Amino acid sequence: MCWGTSSGRISQLAHYGPIGAIILIIWITVSAFNCLTKWYPPQSTDYLSIINFLIFWIHPCVIFYNYFCAIFRGPGFVSQNWIPANKEDIQYLQYCEICESYKAPRSHHCKKCQRCVLKLDHHCPWINTCVGHTNHASFCYFMFYAILGCIHGLLMLCPAVYRALFVRYYLYHRIKNVPIIIFSFWGLLSSILSIGLAIGVVVAVGFLLGVQCRNIIKNQTGIENWILRKAIDRSHRAEKKFIYPYDLGFKENVRHVFNWRNGFSSIGDGLVWTVRDGSDQYDLTREQLEQKAEKRMRTVRYDVIGDYNGFFFPIKYGFRTCICIPFTDEHRMKITRGDRVLVTRWETYWLYGERLISTKTADKLSSSTTTETKKKKRDRGWFPRCCIYEAFKMEDLWSGKIRPDSDMVLSESINFGPESFAPEGFDENDHDNNSEVLSTDMSSTTTSRKRTRKED
Repeated sequence: MCWGTSSGRISQLAHYGPIGAIILIIWITVSAFNCLTKWYPPQSTDYLSIINFLIFWIHPCVIFYNYFCAIFRGPGFVSQNWIPANKEDIQYLQYCEICESYKAPRSHHCKKCQRCVLKLDHHCPWINTCVGHTNHASFCYFMFYAILGCIHGLLMLCPAVYRALFVRYYLYHRIKNVPIIIFSFWGLLSSILSIGLAIGVVVAVGFLLGVQCRNIIKNQTGIENWILRKAIDRSHRAEKKFIYPYDLGFKENVRHVFNWRNGFSSIGDGLVWTVRDGSDQYDLTREQLEQKAEKRMRTVRYDVIGDYNGFFFPIKYGFRTCICIPFTDEHRMKITRGDRVLVTRWETYWLYGERLISTKTADKLSSSTTTETKKKKRDRGWFPRCCIYEAFKMEDLWSGKIRPDSDMVLSESINFGPESFAPEGFDENDHDNNSEVLSTDMSSTTTSRKRTRKED
């Protein structure tokens, strides 16, 4: 659960991420300061030692300032029931059933925060909220100064620990002009541990900062980078080049995050964006809709033949299934024998898909107004491949390889309406005649089967 995201409440810190990050910063800072006082303490006669002392304490102050700004400022969320100023533009936007509003350009729904986030980059557990439009700069500053602070801490820790470990050598050879450093057992252990933690922060956070810088200079987010990769692949197949609309050049791309001209505040409201010449606000959203339509066309329907309780490590399905799990924190969907699922992603031993629900269940869910109940309308997640077997591909159904009046399809249309088979973003008016006939045949067949059931 994401506690009070962007609410500014202290309860947002009640999460393993902020607690762990704060303890880590304090631990390294205290250990490094202990080494600083032993190895290079500030002295009135040595101006460099005073400067070193001041810079050392500036780092944690700046780190904590940007850290709490990233947390309490929040990423910015799409307001509920939001619609674009021009209502005709709704056709280019995706609708979020959980938030009950349209997704603004560059916004995406976060499963952790349960909100649609403006310019969503990713959800960060260490700040217990998303990185998005309003806190992207603070998050990058936090990482940058965290790296600098850890490097400075290492410059204090490593020499002090080295001299403490070889203190007998310095005493035996009576080496002068070198401070003799003696630690207690726990002090030495804490310093060695701090060195390992500081190195880990420099490597891990440095890698993440490098990824962020790469995306910033292109005016992209992590999600948009993935969308663009798929768009380029589609361009090769369709011989139609996709132009990313938000790439404004190096200088403007960087300014859109850090905005050094106007007090480092966020540019715009996160709903309307500056685009390059020849593009409009909805180029990327139209590409997303087309990608999702293709994704739905590639969907394969499976029948569940084995129960899965949602555990991350289902031992009963074999050792390889347990060790080859998807490296993601996405939901593991509980399935039972007799369920039907639509699969959109495939791994060697795991599949990702959406559970089909019956019409009666859908009516019950639509009559409910609670958010938790609405979430159940689309139950999606990962499950072991060995629990299911392939029934038919939706692509074969829509392409005409499988007849709409076949027993396989008719058995589905008894319990599921034709909209369950339609690709996401499908528009009957824009589709070809064969698709219209297919939808009509399925609807009429469903009606006749229900009528036959009532007569029986």
